[in-house]
Amino acid sequence: MRGAYLLTELAFLACIVGLDARLRLFFWADARRASVVLAVGLAFFLVWDLVAIAAGFYGRGGSSAMLGIEVAPHLPVEELVFVTFLSYVTMVVLALVRRALTARGTAR
Repeated sequence: MRGAYLLTELAFLACIVGLDARLRLFFWADARRASVVLAVGLAFFLVWDLVAIAAGFYGRGGSSAMLGIEVAPHLPVEELVFVTFLSYVTMVVLALVRRALTARGTAR
């Protein structure tokens, strides 16, 4: 099914946003700071992808589950959603671990 990969990514992203909203871990804790951190993470991974593409390490696959829309040569729109998800979920998990360690009294 065309677009299934993007829909799956968006569903997982929605789950993480819901968790973040419920527990106020990242964006709901400090939206301005979270926006900067997420933008830096997104920029880092996009530069990483572009360098890898330019070096010939990988290119766009031919899966029928993808939309087939590229934002740059060999950079599908799904990759933008994936790197956003990757950065976001990393910060949510970090905040969750910090909260758990603080609750145990072992955080610094």
